[in-house]
Amino acid sequence: MRIWHDQALIKQPWSNPTGFHNDVPYWSFRSAHAASLWVALDDASLQNGCLHMVPGSHAAILAEGEEGAFAETKISKNVGAMMTDDHPASIGHLDAVPIEYRAGDASIHNGLTAHGAGPNMTPRARRAMTLQMMPAGATFSGTRNILGDERFAALTPGDDLADDTENPVLWLSGGGGGPASA
Repeated sequence: MRIWHDQALIKQPWSNPTGFHNDVPYWSFRSAHAASLWVALDDASLQNGCLHMVPGSHAAILAEGEEGAFAETKISKNVGAMMTDDHPASIGHLDAVPIEYRAGDASIHNGLTAHGAGPNMTPRARRAMTLQMMPAGATFSGTRNILGDERFAALTPGDDLADDTENPVLWLSGGGGGPASA
């Protein structure tokens, strides 16, 4: 696995919910094996906008075929867009489950797992850090996402995204399973 990118997610006080989506369609590659690490920096509760995951949604989305699996869902006012029958990766037959975290708790989910976050109905921000990971061998899909101007201009769809400077290896499978050494 390689680092794709990291980001802070700060749900401001008195803020709206985050629409259900899956991560991979926003990224510059397509993979059923990408993953996101989500780390709570503050307690995350129903009151301040904890995550809601849809268990098994990654498998249901993949069953829809590639068009549905990698269709971008607009994160908008329509919080339940992925649950509608007209969405290319409809998962309306599955239930979302809230996951409350204590500060320091973490979870890893498949990059195709549908998730969203509730509203923050408190006077304090709810903070989290995420680390998005791509499998070795991931290739450029044509989507820009976080790519800088120079790198984006140098890529054509199908190019390997492995770049030891921008996307370092986190770990290698087999041979001990521990972190890769540089």
